[in-house]
Amino acid sequence: MKKLNFEVPAKQADPGHRQTTLLTGLLILILLGVGADIWISLNPKGTKIPGYDGVAADSEQLKKIALKLEKSGLSISSASAWKEYMVRAGLDDKEAALIWYRIGKLYQDNDDYEQALDGYYRSESIYTIDSIAPEIALRIQECLESMGKFSAMRHELADRVTMQPVSPNDTLVAEIGTRKINASELDRRMEDTIERQMRMMAPYLPEKERHQQKETLLKEFTTPAKRMMFLNQYIGEEILYRMARETKLTEDPKIQDLLKDQERSLLASMALEKEYSDQIKITQSDLETYYAANKKAFMKEDKEQAFEDVKNDVYKALRSQKENDIRQQLLTRLKDEYDVVIHQSAFDTPPPQAETQARSTQTGNIK
Repeated sequence: MKKLNFEVPAKQADPGHRQTTLLTGLLILILLGVGADIWISLNPKGTKIPGYDGVAADSEQLKKIALKLEKSGLSISSASAWKEYMVRAGLDDKEAALIWYRIGKLYQDNDDYEQALDGYYRSESIYTIDSIAPEIALRIQECLESMGKFSAMRHELADRVTMQPVSPNDTLVAEIGTRKINASELDRRMEDTIERQMRMMAPYLPEKERHQQKETLLKEFTTPAKRMMFLNQYIGEEILYRMARETKLTEDPKIQDLLKDQERSLLASMALEKEYSDQIKITQSDLETYYAANKKAFMKEDKEQAFEDVKNDVYKALRSQKENDIRQQLLTRLKDEYDVVIHQSAFDTPPPQAETQARSTQTGNIK
């Protein structure tokens, strides 16, 4: 006798029903996401937001985040955090103006001059703060100049207080549009130029000799003729620079490659100079010891020279030796640090026998 089967037959999967279930699930997820966004936008400051690890997005926390990002050198992220902070904090006009000024500086530090100008203009329009007004005006000039917008700069700054006011005891020596150059600035630029020249001579002169050489060069530029020559050279470079910016010369790919190469070379050179400056300290005793151990190297016409007569030569030789040692040690360390691999085999000349065999093989192939 057959046993009765009381089991309920399995329900066949309905493809349409399965698809409907999936769509329903997706719709629920989307609604949950939209709901979270609405919660965030309507969430009063200081209230914890479910689903965000209980972190309260209040103004003080946003301020701390903005400051941390700023200290880390993350200018763009910091600027965004400061903007969010202003929305949450409910600042008065003066406080908001200070923050917009800060945001402008962050963008300018990141070479985003358009966003920097937006920050400075907003700061000015919201509230005028006398203590930073001249600084904002100067930074606006720098941004417009960096963008090559000199015509806009002339119109923008025409009605402003001069960027570099001339004191009653100073003398105005030249003007380039709204830009005023006074005697003290001219002197400062001459001294900076001489200082750069002296840095190039630093490896070859003791410190005392460098100071004396600098004083000599400065005295040469005290005459009216020399000052006028320097001023004309500076103005010539400035207006040519402005023309190059306005004509978009910096957008030429060849110019960009050249600038990158020069930047790489300059930074590499400055990195070495810093290492030399940090590590090389040559004393009188060092010079005398080096001279005593290498007297033959400083002989002239087979005659031994007195130390004082060849002191500068001794300094050059000793410094050159120290620089070479530092450079070799630094490059060896950096090659390891940056995983440098040089494939010497690519530069090896094949032996004559190998060349002969190669020619024979080629000749045989031709036949």
